[in-house]
Amino acid sequence: MQGRIYKGVGSFYTVHSDEGEFVCKARGKFRKDGIIPTVGDIVEFIIEEKGNSFITDILPRKNILIRPAAANIDKLLIVVSASVPHPDFLLVDKMTLHCEQMGIVPVIVINKCDTDDGTADEIESQYNPTGFKIYRASAYDNIGIDELRAEISGCIACFAGQSAVGKTSLLNVLIPGLDMETGGLSRKTDRGRHTTRHAQLWETDCGGAILDTPGFSFLEYITDDPHKLPSLYPEMRKAASECRFSGCAHINEPDCAVKELVDKGEMSRERYARYIEIFKAADEQYKHRFD
Repeated sequence: MQGRIYKGVGSFYTVHSDEGEFVCKARGKFRKDGIIPTVGDIVEFIIEEKGNSFITDILPRKNILIRPAAANIDKLLIVVSASVPHPDFLLVDKMTLHCEQMGIVPVIVINKCDTDDGTADEIESQYNPTGFKIYRASAYDNIGIDELRAEISGCIACFAGQSAVGKTSLLNVLIPGLDMETGGLSRKTDRGRHTTRHAQLWETDCGGAILDTPGFSFLEYITDDPHKLPSLYPEMRKAASECRFSGCAHINEPDCAVKELVDKGEMSRERYARYIEIFKAADEQYKHRFD
């Protein structure tokens, strides 16, 4: 039989199939080959005479996220807050870069719009030039919920972002009856308390499923070659081919079309500054790749 892993706890995996839901263990060959079944994996499994279920094969993955661990994701809904915590734009950029690398569609969700302090406009101004879909939402006031349901219809969508931006609250609204625990902010630091303990898929009533993931705040590794970075920025891709030098890093070179793009306001100046930061970090890693 064939199904999709919706949850993994310890060595047990909950698999949803047309025949129902089964709790399976993975065959020993996966451990021997260093392969770990992952939430989102499409798997082959068997049910033995004694009623025990075992995963026997993992079908080829369309993509795989390492942190959080998830496979075959169609869309990444990057949730940011319109109030507190203030958006970690560097984290957002890095998540969009990973999406571009792995064929995942990035979608930006500005949550907590019922308490917007002007941050929503700031977020939109920085990401409108990317062409990414951007939604304003509020789990508290049901703002944008119907639009989000339509966006995730029929696909495997992953929710990600800083802690306390309201990912779980949105899930509770999008999947009635889910009633997951929400965390809120630490009074001392305005940082979130993690409430999600493991990655898990939840079926939606519009087809497909949503993945909620444990909170994370930073992604280190982007690419093994810093000169590949511009191709991961939608705003840069077309302009990059018009630069004077074919190996243009879009930082110090003369006659750079990307810098002209920034001057014209067709790429956020703040996002461009973060590109330079990411490029320099990737370049440093590249220089020391054989150390």
